[in-house]
Amino acid sequence: MVQSTLSKFFTAEESRNLRSMYSAGDLEAVILQIKRRSGNLDNMQLNIAVMGDVGSGKSTFINAMRGLRSEDEGAAPTGNEETGMEPTRYPYRALSNVHLWDLPGTNSFGFEINNYLKKVKFESYDFFIVVSQSRFRENDAELAKRIQEQGKELYYVRSKIDNDAHALSMQGVDFSEGRRTILRDCVSNFQSVGVTPPAIFLISSFDLDKYDFPDLKSSLVINLHSIKSNAFSLSLPKIMLEIIEAKIRMLKKRVWLMAVLAGALGAVPVPMPGLSSITGFVLTVAGLIYLQKQVGLNDKFLQSLASKVSKPTSVLKMEMNHRVPSKIPPVIPRVLLGITIVTCMIAGVNYSFNPVTLSIFGAVSSFAFTYKSLKDSLEDRSEAVQQLMKSALGSD
Repeated sequence: MVQSTLSKFFTAEESRNLRSMYSAGDLEAVILQIKRRSGNLDNMQLNIAVMGDVGSGKSTFINAMRGLRSEDEGAAPTGNEETGMEPTRYPYRALSNVHLWDLPGTNSFGFEINNYLKKVKFESYDFFIVVSQSRFRENDAELAKRIQEQGKELYYVRSKIDNDAHALSMQGVDFSEGRRTILRDCVSNFQSVGVTPPAIFLISSFDLDKYDFPDLKSSLVINLHSIKSNAFSLSLPKIMLEIIEAKIRMLKKRVWLMAVLAGALGAVPVPMPGLSSITGFVLTVAGLIYLQKQVGLNDKFLQSLASKVSKPTSVLKMEMNHRVPSKIPPVIPRVLLGITIVTCMIAGVNYSFNPVTLSIFGAVSSFAFTYKSLKDSLEDRSEAVQQLMKSALGSD
């Protein structure tokens, strides 16, 4: 599934406008426009991954959801034909802009779960339906755990329940009693591995009017808006990253140029040892102030944004995990002290070094200090902008 996060929620023209606004320094306008979109997600494409072991009945389930039989045109291959090793998309016409993705069986690749999840692009899906049969499996628990770790939601589907109903009948057990036992078992198994039990449905993909199949379909309709809202909220940092990435690339180039300039000045022989390093320090501070202005994070901006999104400034700062760096990071005074100490040491043994050695020392130290300080600051500010987006638009 190749689709940028930004293009999933915005048209190409809207995406260009958002990038243009940020490049022009209007971060507040960017956030407010995204806030408006959060209230209208009707056209959002929702990608639902259907997962499970080979033979669990996930392909048959997808066909049942789409009102198709296995022999119908456009149906997902089932049984011995289910050999696909790549996720396959099927439109779910009952709900516009919703797609069901038939993922390869979790036990079909012959390697461990992390490689499997990477292979199927696990993080790219918005919602999950884990299909299992006969009994609760280890892969079911691991998938549910990974899904919830992303902050996403899932349904757990126990398929082929008609076979279980038949077996219970042969044993003289009432299905209602058996159903309660199966549900309790599923809940207990989820809890035993530290997973919050999801919504559980016992279905038959052939007896569509029986068991929990109608409830599953109606639940998906009822919860569609909340599922989309959750997916949008989780996507906010990635949306913001795509908006700011062009400007961040430009700023990275300027950080490099500032560091080269600092290194060049550090290489110039001067009468006072360490003066070139102090010059590099001054350049670094100037660079930090420049980055703060270019990225667009300061107290005045946060106060204005807070009033627009109805959140206290203190809350925005706190929810950003304190990623907004100060004008002069705490490391700067410590490094300045170090420069002073080194300067004194050099002054004491000045005649032990030839001018070339001192020039190389000045160039390397000035370049390294300036580049490291500005690079770290830019990365911090980039992360702060992404987190600010989620903090500003998240629910209280």
